Amino acid sequence: MGLMRHGAGETILRERAAAGMRCCIYPKKQFGEKFAAVVVPFGSNDVCCQGENSEKPIRFPLGVAHFIEHKLFQQSWGDALFQFGKQGAAANAFTDGEKTVYYFSCRENFMENLRLLLDFVQHPCFQEEDVEKEKSIIRSEIRMGKDDANRAAYETMVDLMYQKHPVRFPVAGTEESVKNTTAEKMQKVYDACYLPQKFWLICAGDVDDHQIMEATALVQEKESTGKIVYCKEPDTIQERYREIAMGLRRPVFQVGFKLEPGERNLREKLAMELLMDLWAGESSPFFLEAYEKDLLDAPLERMYSCGNGFAFCAFMGSGEQAEETAELLLTHWKRLKQNGIDENHFRRLQKKAVGQTLRLFQSISAIGLTQIELTPFDADLSDLFRLTKELHKKDLEKLLQNTIAQDKMVLSVMR
Repeated sequence: MGLMRHGAGETILRERAAAGMRCCIYPKKQFGEKFAAVVVPFGSNDVCCQGENSEKPIRFPLGVAHFIEHKLFQQSWGDALFQFGKQGAAANAFTDGEKTVYYFSCRENFMENLRLLLDFVQHPCFQEEDVEKEKSIIRSEIRMGKDDANRAAYETMVDLMYQKHPVRFPVAGTEESVKNTTAEKMQKVYDACYLPQKFWLICAGDVDDHQIMEATALVQEKESTGKIVYCKEPDTIQERYREIAMGLRRPVFQVGFKLEPGERNLREKLAMELLMDLWAGESSPFFLEAYEKDLLDAPLERMYSCGNGFAFCAFMGSGEQAEETAELLLTHWKRLKQNGIDENHFRRLQKKAVGQTLRLFQSISAIGLTQIELTPFDADLSDLFRLTKELHKKDLEKLLQNTIAQDKMVLSVMR
């Protein structure tokens, strides 16, 4: 049975397809753009599977989720990406630590493109010859990532924080893991992890929910052959500091804080993101002091990431004095913890966050891409709007007392 939700004056339909796939539909009349995505809860962090009848877990090649993403468009009948283009759609895909996403946007032929999307994600065609050809492309992608200072700074930062959890590895894997990936291995991983009953289907735009639900009849439930397992990650960081020479005119750096992983909680995520804005955003005392000391000329970018067995927050920026900036960041955390949160500052940032959430509803692609990021929380944009409005200063104060620790701080610098 479907569930109709309302938030920020918008209607959101939540339903389950016959195969168990979750469907989230945003009907937006009089919008020209239409968007659809299939979210597969299988990403680069999922490298170990406990089979139903096996004593030892089965290890997957690093980067295999990303490799499957590359090859799934290649069907027995031809290239699905080319077919999307023929039908007037712009299609793409991406893989991160916890999911693989296939999506398209179009103005016409929405249902034809939706049926194509639902069909090709269920029908892999992994041929050894094609897999071998793709390896050179992915290896080139890995090398290009090493030349990207921002990506290199991020990958170095998580490697400094984590000792065992696969979040420390690049999404695309390593050149060695790509070399050892075969069509047979990819098929085994696909069979174990691409379970339609765990998929999400997201649609937004001037679309017909009845036609969409009829199209989901194409999706067939599969029997699970195991479950993803993770090794236990030590509480300590692996290394505090690492610097890599890249010949940059201006160094880039990332400051990371390893956090205690817990139950996935959207309210806590929103509170942490708001706290990071209050701590180091453009209106923070930290940024004012960093600017006056000529440490920064722009606010640090911020991210909070959490998932199965990991959680961390990170700050990204550029400047000659990365270590001084990191120490100043830590100093302002301690001041904030000692002095408490200013109510007026909190309210201003909360209103800004609420306004940003409301603006999402003005763009079909923003709705779709944001909903993709909400799927691990089993949430939608009405939850995002409601929880942002309901945040209280005490939510941030709780995090202020229990999260950041000096001995869990790492710093990666690309020069």
